[in-house]
Amino acid sequence: MRLKVNGQEVEVQEGTLLLEITDPPHLCYHPHTETRGLCRLCLVEVDGRLLPACATQAQEGMEVRTDTEDLRILRRTLLEWLALTTDLSQAPSLLELLKAHQGQPQRWGSVSLGRRERKPIRDNPFFLRDYAKCVNCRRCVDACGDGIMGVYALTLEGRGLMAHPTPPLDRPLPETPCVFCGNCIQVCPTGALRPLSMEV
Repeated sequence: MRLKVNGQEVEVQEGTLLLEITDPPHLCYHPHTETRGLCRLCLVEVDGRLLPACATQAQEGMEVRTDTEDLRILRRTLLEWLALTTDLSQAPSLLELLKAHQGQPQRWGSVSLGRRERKPIRDNPFFLRDYAKCVNCRRCVDACGDGIMGVYALTLEGRGLMAHPTPPLDRPLPETPCVFCGNCIQVCPTGALRPLSMEV
C-alpha cells in the first residue's frame, strides 16, 4: 500500500505501524511488549487528526505529518510535565529529548503536579524499585505479564499521577511469583527499576 509521510510517498506492507516508518519520539512503546498509546509522545497528524504512531497501522492513501509546529509544542509540553513530576536523572534519552525540544520545565513556575518523593524500595537482593523515577509507561507490568514472562508479579496500582507499578497488594517481591528474570529492568526507560549492583 502507498501513503504519504511529510509529503513523500512511501510503500509499506499491510499491518505496518506508523511508528515503524515515521520514527517519532516515543516512551511507552517497546518492541517486546504490547504497551501502546499511553505516553502520547509519538502522536502524528493523519488527515487532520492526532493519532499515536505506535498503535496506528498504515492505510492506503494516508497523509501523515510528523513534525508540525503543533506536534512540537505538544511534545515539548509533555516532556516538561514529565520533568516536573518525575526524577529523570537516570533517563538520559528523555533528557536528550527534552533538550532537543527546547523544553523549559521552569516556565511553569511553582506549579505542583504531584512530584513523587517516595524512597527506593529494597526488598530483594537483585534490584531496586524507585518510583520517584517512574513515568508510568507500564512496560515493566507488561513484560512481567502478557508481554514476555506471564508471571504477573507486577501490577499497576493507584490513580492519576500517583499510579505506579508494584507487586499485587504492595507485597514484597519475594512473596510474589517473581523469578527475578530481569526483563522488567531491561524494558524500564528511566531507572525506576535497576540492578542493586549499580548502587553505590
